[in-house]
Amino acid sequence: MRKAISIITAAALSLSAAASLSASAADSDYLLHSTFEDGKEQWSGRGSASVKVVSEISRSGECSLMTSGREADWNGATVPLGSEFKAGQSYAFSAYVMTEDTDSPVTFYLTLQYKSGDTTEYPKIAEVTAEKGKWAHLENKDFTIPDGAADMQLYVETDGSKCNFYIDEIVGANTGTDIGEPPPAVKMNKGDINYDGVIDTFDVILARKGIIDGITDKKMQKAADADSNNVFEIADLVLIHEYSIGKIDKFPVAEPVIIPGQVKYTMEELTEKVQNELVNFEPGDSHQEKPGVKYGTIQKKTYFSKKANKNKPYNILLPADYDESKEYPVLYVLHGFFENEDRMIIRGNGVMYTRQIVGNAIASGEAKDMIVVCPLIFTSATKESASGFGDPASVEGYNNFVDDIVDSLMPEIESKYSVKTGRDYTAVTGFSMGGMESLQIGMKYGDKFGYVGAICPAPGCQGAFKWNNEEETPHLVFITGGTSDDVVGLNTPQGYHNNFTKNGVPHVWHVVQGGHHGDDSIHSSLYCFVRAVFQATD
Repeated sequence: MRKAISIITAAALSLSAAASLSASAADSDYLLHSTFEDGKEQWSGRGSASVKVVSEISRSGECSLMTSGREADWNGATVPLGSEFKAGQSYAFSAYVMTEDTDSPVTFYLTLQYKSGDTTEYPKIAEVTAEKGKWAHLENKDFTIPDGAADMQLYVETDGSKCNFYIDEIVGANTGTDIGEPPPAVKMNKGDINYDGVIDTFDVILARKGIIDGITDKKMQKAADADSNNVFEIADLVLIHEYSIGKIDKFPVAEPVIIPGQVKYTMEELTEKVQNELVNFEPGDSHQEKPGVKYGTIQKKTYFSKKANKNKPYNILLPADYDESKEYPVLYVLHGFFENEDRMIIRGNGVMYTRQIVGNAIASGEAKDMIVVCPLIFTSATKESASGFGDPASVEGYNNFVDDIVDSLMPEIESKYSVKTGRDYTAVTGFSMGGMESLQIGMKYGDKFGYVGAICPAPGCQGAFKWNNEEETPHLVFITGGTSDDVVGLNTPQGYHNNFTKNGVPHVWHVVQGGHHGDDSIHSSLYCFVRAVFQATD
């Protein structure tokens, strides 16, 4: 018995050691440390670039951040510097970069972007030339942030090249901090649950324990799923045991297990997936109508509003080849103050490309067929339209829609169109005042909306910023803010992001670098959001 206990203890210790491989002894001294083992960690694409976490390539641990879709050398990967970094003070910076995209050496820069009054400055922090397929080290042990610097961003760019590249192990610390060499990359092998490089008795013991108690660690789950069918089960335990005794020398690949209606992603998993797939600005061709692709039809309709005691207009986008014998999920998209039902789908600051963005996403298989509804959200029995931000009756007219969508609009859509009902198939997002209202709707009616978004949301949202139980918690909460928003600023959506963070609610935080309070932030958010909704269940 003592020997068995010792083996289990050794297995646990081995797992603990493996888990600590990606941790640095100096972590507590770091003001910034991005390893990408738990997602993108607030990094996003700059310019046209998009970023995603990959596990195939890393400088340390299992994961790194890949940057692609770069249309200019200044397009890259960026992260906001927090309040820990002060203007006029000195810091040490370190980052690792690599490209496999070109045979020619590539010069990389680690750059600071900041605002000084009305101008934006871009001083270089560090420079390195990288050979193809080799990690190179960007480092500056003593960089002083200029006096008066505000709205600071750290980013990685190149000199002349538009190559795809990877970044890993980014550190920012006070000058004088010893930024040690990061530990080597860890490769995940099926069956090697404790990540010690071999598949042996220790892994069998951990697999047996996992069958009894379950496995909560995602990396362990991935390694324990020996047959790669997305489920850890007794069959995997048998395979790991057979491998450990030499009965087999490789694991079979089984068909994925898919149960109709089952939860495909938890809130945490879907949030991580969507966060990793965000883009800064949507590709230009997402606005185009492409040969061979069918696009939906926009129709203008009205519904009777109980709150307003009158008919109100809405635009509805029916998917291409709309078929009443099929049922479709519904996405509600809400406009801002002083705007109307056309703003989010026909015309905003310029042409709105909602129809094309949705149609192209569906055609590429990146989004599900869906109905999109863009209503007039101002809802008042005494006023035809809003008259001012400070007018209580105007504000009330917008706040009334929180109930009107459930009491009047949704029943109308569900009675007139072939709709999949229930929270798994219902989403809401909105811009500015509509973004604030969508958050209110999501918090009040979490049992009816499984996906909740907010684009540059206005101030004023009140609520717990959490949900009472799993049945009322959305599958996804998605907040977008633009760094060049001169109406609500980045700080208003960031405040909502902070509220959810304090309450431990997983959510997507989408920062559009250079995004304004208008079409660019809206298009970017919709491009990402339509790919995220209705994905949590099969």
